[in-house]
Amino acid sequence: MVRQSGKWSITRRSVVLSLGTATLAACQTARLVPTQSRRPGVPVQLSPAFFDRSVVGLRPGRIGGFRLASDKLGEKLVVHNYGHGGDGYTLSWPCARWAADQISKTHPGSVGIIGAGVSGLTTAWLLAQRGINVSIYAEQFSPDTTSNIAGAIILTGPNYRSGENANSGPSDDAINADVIAGFTPFLIDPRYGVYWIDHFQMRPLRQDGQSTYEEFLGRRVTSKFRTIMVDPNLYLAALMQDLSAMGVQFWTKKFTTLGDLARLPHTALVNCSGLGAGILFDDENMYPIRGQLTLLKPQPEIDYSYISRQPGGILYMFPRRENIVLGGTHQRGNAHLLPEPDEAERQLRGHAELMASLRGVPRISPDDAQN
Repeated sequence: MVRQSGKWSITRRSVVLSLGTATLAACQTARLVPTQSRRPGVPVQLSPAFFDRSVVGLRPGRIGGFRLASDKLGEKLVVHNYGHGGDGYTLSWPCARWAADQISKTHPGSVGIIGAGVSGLTTAWLLAQRGINVSIYAEQFSPDTTSNIAGAIILTGPNYRSGENANSGPSDDAINADVIAGFTPFLIDPRYGVYWIDHFQMRPLRQDGQSTYEEFLGRRVTSKFRTIMVDPNLYLAALMQDLSAMGVQFWTKKFTTLGDLARLPHTALVNCSGLGAGILFDDENMYPIRGQLTLLKPQPEIDYSYISRQPGGILYMFPRRENIVLGGTHQRGNAHLLPEPDEAERQLRGHAELMASLRGVPRISPDDAQN
């Protein structure tokens, strides 16, 4: 719930398609992934009794890469932090820190954050920690944001600097160093839903007769490591609780023109509006990337995750406390929000084929964290 002009309201962004009659229990027992993963591992249950629903979200893709830049709107400073595509959680802390640093240099009396996804909340959290008065404006708040639908596994990459952002913001090394550091403080409190997990990246088996590679789920393991998994519903709700305790205000508001922003009572703004920046700031480089997930009922015994790159498309499985997440869909330029039954069937069939090949989960050292 969020307040608008003294009223409280609930909003919804995602469209949900029921795949079964059963619903999740209102409360689930809190758990942390153990330091040592259970072996040899158990398969994900994919029978109809475990189906929950399909959800669709639109990732904020951007030609040229994410945008980190400072701008002016009349006398106001505007810092842009948007266009992270499918890397919103991974980039949330390094990009938010860069944006907060630009704002802090000006010693503003107050700051308005536009957008309440993971980028907006993280930027607000850093500014509030520095003693700056912050207000967050958004059309939707958790649990109704695109960030609530995200896969939210932390996977750093070798090159985030490309296109027009090649020389702006933090370097690749700074990003990779700040990603794990940003989430690590939240590992100790289960209410944030942040925990370590064993992760495997796979491709189909090679046909050249070589047998020196490790196999998992009947596929060739290309890399394995321990990384951080985030449960978006828990994490975003906990951040909002923290922000409220720090005096941050939340306002439900839709902006349609720059004049709407100019009338806000703040000397500085941070634009974390995601896809909305395409219209609000006339950024023609923005485009939607449609993602559809199949959610299964929670299975606490599942303590590993994977991404399998298949000829027919990517498949991934991420376990959360509230559900098991099956993906993945990456449809560039598609803004259709209704779940597609054929895509749900592809995911379920593909993961069932993988589970049929489960013969145990390869061992990963707890010290083998992703860098």
